[in-house]
Amino acid sequence: MLKKSFLFISVFSCLSTSTWAEENTPIKEIIWLQSYTPPFHIAKNEDAPQGGICDNLTEQLINEIDDVKHTRLIVPQERINKYLNEGQNICFPCVIHKKVNNHLFNYSTPTTVYPPFNIITTKELAPELSNKHGSPIKLINLLADPSYVYGQAAARKYTDKINTIIENTTARHKASLSWSSENESQAVISRLSHGFLDYSIDYPFMSDYFVKHSKFKNIVSLAIEEDNREYVLGAVGCAANAPNNFAKQAISKINKALKNKVLNSEKYQQSQQFWLKQSFPEFNSHFKQQVLPITEQPTAELASTSHLSKD
Repeated sequence: MLKKSFLFISVFSCLSTSTWAEENTPIKEIIWLQSYTPPFHIAKNEDAPQGGICDNLTEQLINEIDDVKHTRLIVPQERINKYLNEGQNICFPCVIHKKVNNHLFNYSTPTTVYPPFNIITTKELAPELSNKHGSPIKLINLLADPSYVYGQAAARKYTDKINTIIENTTARHKASLSWSSENESQAVISRLSHGFLDYSIDYPFMSDYFVKHSKFKNIVSLAIEEDNREYVLGAVGCAANAPNNFAKQAISKINKALKNKVLNSEKYQQSQQFWLKQSFPEFNSHFKQQVLPITEQPTAELASTSHLSKD
């Protein structure tokens, strides 16, 4: 019996040592995923010299974290979940911050603040929707209204509350889904502009972007009654089920870079203001109160989903 006990203890000790060594082996690479979703990701050009909302953030993190290899990979939103489920060493710079890590992501400290979700529709239809379903729009009534066609990118997700409303109305079953893998944001906006859809749900800066930087000039946004938060916090998310304790190690490096350099960087703050301030006048005050004191826990209610498909 003593020999058996000793053998068990020895095997257990070896397994524990092996597991500890595996989980604490320094990571060698971070794969940064981005999707075809302007204005979150955009190639640098005259109109967007720092790229999209999440591009300068990714660029600065890569520059600051110099002890690992960095790979940037552009994938359709539908494939992001595939990479997550496969347990690859991925981080996604455009997720919604959560206080608690989950089965998909470990989260960085907050990186930015977004405005609440809006109804995205056309100038022609907006007055009719407001007259019929209120201002702000009562989302549950609009989604249940068979007179209008709701559409979204196939992989798009919102807050838990909005997702539940969509799933519990007939809208989800009748929704017109866009499966385009290239410029997924524009696919929905194009269908709205041409009358194939009546409305969608997204951030108000999406309509600003396409009105300014595309031929779709008739797009507007309307506030939603069910999303009355003051702001939504953004973050970096790293794959929770990647091996070698990847997410914990990657987030530790990311948080250090955010605190030491990135969040206080003039270029980073300018890039956020460029994209967010027009449709979100309170951006500066919320950014200073909720993002810059990164050692403090945010106080307002946080959204509970990513832009995934992540925004």
